[in-house]
Amino acid sequence: MKRSVSVQFGVLAGVALLAACGGSTTVEPLPSPFTSIAVGAIHTCALVQDGSAFCWGNNGFGQLGDGTQSDRDAPVAVAGSVKFRVITAGGGHTCGISMDGAAYCWGSNGNGQLGDGTENDRATPAPVAVSTTFLALSAGGVYTCGIASDSTAYCWGYNAAGQLGDGTSNTRSVPTPVTGGHRFVAVSAGKTAHTCALTATGQTSCWGANDYGQLGTGDQTPSTTPVAVQGGITFQTIRAGYSHTCGLTVDGTAYCWGRNSYGQLATGDSTVGQDQSLPTQVTGGRTWALLKTGAYFTCAVEQGTSAAFCWGYNGSGQLGADVSGSCTDQSGIASQCVGSPSAVSGGLAFAALDASTQHTCGLTQDGVAYCWGSDSYGQLGDGQHGTTVFQTAPVKVLGQP
Repeated sequence: MKRSVSVQFGVLAGVALLAACGGSTTVEPLPSPFTSIAVGAIHTCALVQDGSAFCWGNNGFGQLGDGTQSDRDAPVAVAGSVKFRVITAGGGHTCGISMDGAAYCWGSNGNGQLGDGTENDRATPAPVAVSTTFLALSAGGVYTCGIASDSTAYCWGYNAAGQLGDGTSNTRSVPTPVTGGHRFVAVSAGKTAHTCALTATGQTSCWGANDYGQLGTGDQTPSTTPVAVQGGITFQTIRAGYSHTCGLTVDGTAYCWGRNSYGQLATGDSTVGQDQSLPTQVTGGRTWALLKTGAYFTCAVEQGTSAAFCWGYNGSGQLGADVSGSCTDQSGIASQCVGSPSAVSGGLAFAALDASTQHTCGLTQDGVAYCWGSDSYGQLGDGQHGTTVFQTAPVKVLGQP
């Protein structure tokens, strides 16, 4: 029987969890500023300039990679000598691409999401069982996908909804090619059960669950193989969330589709809840440099100003702005959400951003990391786990120069 890691997603309704932190808050100074950041369900990881990886937050499956299962509320170094150029964080696991293109994963492995041919959890980086080198990697809820050097997409892990794209619903513990012979340059594994990918010419395909229209095909028909997103839009970035998807065009226009229960599509409606099965333009008229999808929310960085904006659900402060009770669902019930882009507090200029279940993190132009939202396991990295449940505005991660 496959083990569930539903604990990673059990806080989606906005109920913050308090847990005893098994690790200390002793802070080791980082050797240099961060260069990239990856937000998992209830943990966070980042890279510094030499490719060393650091993680913080929940560590119940060893997803922090420090050889323990102790939670940390400040950055701790990932064990071993591997230097990474890419890092990505999922439900209860983390993966990275080394400088020579090899893929490594660590953390929860009950469904084979580490890709090492076993279902054993790993508390330190373990090589993915495939000889190919990787250009891109994306850790989803309980599965992982990557783009090999020949542009073939591979996925592995949990596959009940066909999110691995191999034409089956069979769980895989080793990388399995996505069917169809597509040549992709980017892939985004969703927070639960759908995946999207881009070709070099910006054509988008998605596969997996489609109960809210998150595949963008104009219907709610799921698919175990890649299907083209409809609408004729060419994207440069694609992001699969919990049950919605967003894409960014070359000119910085953002589109979202799928579930809209909390305004995560940013359609601007005063009453949220109207799902969309085709790409729908994000309201507000701004142009964006990057965007990321969380569970029931979305965040983006504006072109020119580098200011961060978020929209959707805000029950744990993951939008980084005061939007409490600012929208209503189809039943007329007020929710802590907003259906249009809302500025993140603090006036920071961001060069990178990532979002997941109930928290968000970003890097400023000089590589300083800030996080906001749920701090139930120390995933904000500010050393305040146990004293604060969540932060509604960006807080600085400890240990930075």
